Amino acid sequence: MTVRALMSEIERACRTANENRHRYMVFICSKDLNDRVMKIAKRAYKHHLKARNRKKGSERLLLAGRSYFNELAEKYFDGDIIHYKESGKVLGQTYDSLIIDLTEGFHPNDLGILIETVREGGIILALSPPVDAWFDLKGKWHEDLVSEPYTVEDVVPRFYRRFIKKTLQAQGVIIFDADKRKIVKKYEFTKEFESREEIVIPEKREIKKKLYKLCATQDQVRVLESFETFFDRKKDRKAVVITADRGRGKTAVLGIVTPYIISRLERVLKRPVRVLVVAPSPQAVQTYFEFLKKALVRQGMKNFSEKKSGDKVTVINSRYARVEYAVPMRAMVEKDFADVVIVDEAAGIDVPVLLRIIEGVKYAIFSTTIHGYEGTGRGFAIRFLKRIEQEEDIEIVKIHLREPIRYGSGDPIERWLYDVLLLDAQPAELDESDIEKIRKGELEFEEIDKDALIEDDELLREFFGIYVLAHYRNRPSDLVILLDMPNHLPLRVKVNGKTVCSLHVAVEGGMDEETVRKLSDGYKPKGQIIPDLILKHYWDYSFPELTGIRIVRIATHPSVMDMGIGSFALQRLVEWAESRDMDWAGSGFGVSPELLRFWSRNGFVPVHITPQRNEVSGEHTVIVLRALKMHIQSRIDDINAEFVRRVIEYLGDELKDIELETAIGLLNSLRKEIRACEPEYTRVERRRMKKYFQGHSLFEYVSDIARPLVRYYYTRTDKADLDEREERVLVAKCLMMRHWREIDDSRAYRRMLKALKKVWEWYHGAEED
Repeated sequence: MTVRALMSEIERACRTANENRHRYMVFICSKDLNDRVMKIAKRAYKHHLKARNRKKGSERLLLAGRSYFNELAEKYFDGDIIHYKESGKVLGQTYDSLIIDLTEGFHPNDLGILIETVREGGIILALSPPVDAWFDLKGKWHEDLVSEPYTVEDVVPRFYRRFIKKTLQAQGVIIFDADKRKIVKKYEFTKEFESREEIVIPEKREIKKKLYKLCATQDQVRVLESFETFFDRKKDRKAVVITADRGRGKTAVLGIVTPYIISRLERVLKRPVRVLVVAPSPQAVQTYFEFLKKALVRQGMKNFSEKKSGDKVTVINSRYARVEYAVPMRAMVEKDFADVVIVDEAAGIDVPVLLRIIEGVKYAIFSTTIHGYEGTGRGFAIRFLKRIEQEEDIEIVKIHLREPIRYGSGDPIERWLYDVLLLDAQPAELDESDIEKIRKGELEFEEIDKDALIEDDELLREFFGIYVLAHYRNRPSDLVILLDMPNHLPLRVKVNGKTVCSLHVAVEGGMDEETVRKLSDGYKPKGQIIPDLILKHYWDYSFPELTGIRIVRIATHPSVMDMGIGSFALQRLVEWAESRDMDWAGSGFGVSPELLRFWSRNGFVPVHITPQRNEVSGEHTVIVLRALKMHIQSRIDDINAEFVRRVIEYLGDELKDIELETAIGLLNSLRKEIRACEPEYTRVERRRMKKYFQGHSLFEYVSDIARPLVRYYYTRTDKADLDEREERVLVAKCLMMRHWREIDDSRAYRRMLKALKKVWEWYHGAEED
């Protein structure tokens, strides 16, 4: 069989793909990436153009790979050539075809981004090693990821093994062995349903027909239809939540509908409307601004100016409105000046931050990706919606987009991509017998064999599907780290054989003296997150020599949360680690009051917090530890005591904006008293406090006495009998130095007096009453 047979197969595939508005993929496999392979690829691409009746240069071609491939690509092709590390730059862009270098493997996040830039009728040419080579292929990024003291020799490429098996089974894919000049896999496609729903614009409408005509799918038309009643509020506030898989046009439709919203509000407000657009990065909203500009012209708002940061649009300004992008951190402040807040890719933002962003906002619009290579929005939908649905003054409208924009429904390449990257993984369906067993505590805990995991597709999808529905922003690379890295292990809790809690742990520590010395000189090891942190923040040189487990992920099936499964999993995990003679267990997470309580209930104490919020997610990351041996307990207690001492000081500055409940949780985590100077009070100061307690003075006149006392109070393990609301006021005013307006308590003044009196008596004794 010759290259001519490949061209015939490409012609057949191209014809079928065009008829169905789909894409197709051709793997050209060879032991070496060289001119011969590039010539075959060039011939294949030219034949694709001929089959589509397109001329050379008439299509937009993307070429992506590493340096050597890019050098060859310049010789043979005219197109946009990028290195893998620049993949993020093409997010949201559309190409007619793609040539991608897979000869040294690939980073799974890059694969998802690049494949999804290709529109219907396009060819994806993948230059690949021979099929058999995938079973032992270790890419450069494996070297970058493997944790010390392991090396790339310890890596097992299970992800690539599953990848090539799935590719051999996939529809829409041709595999050609360039060395043997034969087709290994022919093109197959079975049509299951129509690729595109007919677009029908509603007859009765307030939104202009010109805006509807910007919609590429009937799903987008339905979004605009839902905004026809956006201002018909039954409650004081309104929130629209748009969810979609990747590439469904949710960001574009936000840009299309914004001019209508502006026009309606401008009539009422009699001034320019302020629209705040929030997303994890300015790159994420470029499609929004692109369609906003088109829609403004069609709405009759032609005279506008734009402002850029680098090459990214961040502001559109006109006499009708100011539409401005803000990162989540800035949005928490600036939302007070906005008439409408639009949050795109909301799954990439921490839920407490989202709640702060929409606090008091009349009109809020959220959109997020459900299944995507950048992260999942299902957790957002579950956790965030639960919270805002509890607020009685908000009317919520939910919309889901299903139809792809760049290609038709049923596209086999999308199906293949979702399969190999597990973007559409789902947890097991639980029935009443499963739930009854959970109620009775009839749960089983087990470590999963990773080789068995990639052979059992149902188990893998169940296991990873829980993460997709949980509160983690998962990426395909997380799956690869779990499957391929030697120190990363999967464990689970099951009932009737079904996974109800998924755990991903990394073994850390066990470092030799030489590596510890390098760490102390500033060296940052690959992996080894907790040992590195403890050494560099607490200068405990022997801690990295200990062995422990870092819990990378723990997630419970969303149908059976709050039934004790997570706590059961942690307890059994600790027992599992103890049986392997480990010294500690730990984890790191974006802190929230709920998560801090969960870890504290299970014997973990906080030992570190990032003073700055993550600019994208808005989170402070907390590290927690639990001792697995008696002699390790005192060391962790010492670290925790030093940590709480720092938190007491940070709350007045670096952690001033942290959630109040989280601050109190961190302060009350203290296991061991901190060495601290006791405050001493003069006769005059005692008299001043007495007058305050008698109601003859104000807190503002005794704050200089109260604050040192409260700081000292939180260095002790024995506590006064404060109730929850009294402690909130005490911490907010005396440690975080917040204004009374920032404390959500109409009786804050009275509670402060009661709280300070209790702490004063705790310190001085009853004689000071």
